[in-house]
Amino acid sequence: MSEQDVLGSIEGLRSHIDDIDEQIVALLNKRQVLALAIRALKPQAQLGLFDPKREEQIYERIGACNEGPLYADDLRSIYAVILKVSKEMQG
Repeated sequence: MSEQDVLGSIEGLRSHIDDIDEQIVALLNKRQVLALAIRALKPQAQLGLFDPKREEQIYERIGACNEGPLYADDLRSIYAVILKVSKEMQG
């Protein structure tokens, strides 16, 4: 492959990553809308805002569906940040 071909391949891959990043942002925002809806309902069900059991279920589920190349610990770290932001966001 020539240098120009390699650079073209890199640009194509980066463009694909950009598209995926846009999808991730859209999905994270959809997730947060649902999380805020759940938060609004919890007082009516007399549930606390923080549910450590549910967080563990999330970690287990994402670990179970992971096909790599990310390690389960990496996904757990990513989701820990997502859940932290979700808990800190006001409705």
